[in-house]
Amino acid sequence: MKWFIYLFSMVWIAAGGFLILYTDQCRDIMGKAFARMGRVPMAATAAVIGLLLVLSARSSANAGVILVIGLLAIGKGVAFFWNPHQIYEKTLGWWLTDAADQTYRLAGIIVVVLGTALISWA
Repeated sequence: MKWFIYLFSMVWIAAGGFLILYTDQCRDIMGKAFARMGRVPMAATAAVIGLLLVLSARSSANAGVILVIGLLAIGKGVAFFWNPHQIYEKTLGWWLTDAADQTYRLAGIIVVVLGTALISWA
């Protein structure tokens, strides 16, 4: 399952780079993708990625951090599936309309750093 860590970290590095460099375009693309995908498929995607990270953690050099990231992804999927107090709509609305460009760039930096850390721990 080491291949999944490599794949996921490369996707994170690319996504983080796009968030840093092309903030407005990323906001538009994510808005369209989230509108088409819907809440339940988004929750299932987060939970499946989290499960794959949890399973992949055993084959990595730093399994604890990857395990925590996987468990957080599973938790996100469960929270978005049950959607208490309309958390999915509030989060998506904030992320797509209210978040500043600096927030996107900071998220991009964090994602690039986490992706680089994951690929080095694989």
